[in-house]
Amino acid sequence: ASFLDELASALPAPGGGSAAAYAGAMGAALVAMVSGLTIGRKKYAEVEAEMQAVRVMAEKLRAEMTQAVDDDAASFEAVIGAFKLPKETDDQQKARTAAIQIATLNAANIPLHSAERSVKIMELAIKCAEHGNLNAISDALSGFAMSRASLTAAAYNVRINVHSLPDKSAGDEYLKELAELEKKADNLEANIRKVMKERGGI
Repeated sequence: ASFLDELASALPAPGGGSAAAYAGAMGAALVAMVSGLTIGRKKYAEVEAEMQAVRVMAEKLRAEMTQAVDDDAASFEAVIGAFKLPKETDDQQKARTAAIQIATLNAANIPLHSAERSVKIMELAIKCAEHGNLNAISDALSGFAMSRASLTAAAYNVRINVHSLPDKSAGDEYLKELAELEKKADNLEANIRKVMKERGGI
């Protein structure tokens, strides 16, 4: 079955975290496409080296986001497994709570990494919109939009997992890092709107 078929199935995983990573992978793919359409063109000779670097980074991020699609689903399965552990005795209850804490922290950590990568893809998309092949500026903007959606969806998944931790304080650093990423994304959004208007005329 295709990823979208799996996503649409009545199973809890893959879910929103995997979809977030998939959106980011699509954003990275569009960045790779635009940089690829710029490389080797006489008109863009002065940004050749920059676009080659962008392409390499975009392909690395695309591979990492593609892996995160599966990693996120697996992390959720581990949370479900922890909740199914026996809880009849005090020792079993302690072991179960500890297992839930570890599995849930991991389930928050994976979309947090997706959020970090999303912001990196957004930065690359801006470079493509600013300096890449003008005929593909809408593709660069679309790559930005996909990675912004990826960040938004990943953030929801970080927050819900931190909220469901038995010891919520363990997730404080995650939430702090996430807030910083979101602030950075807001600034990038303002930047790309400027580029869209000035270079794209839209």
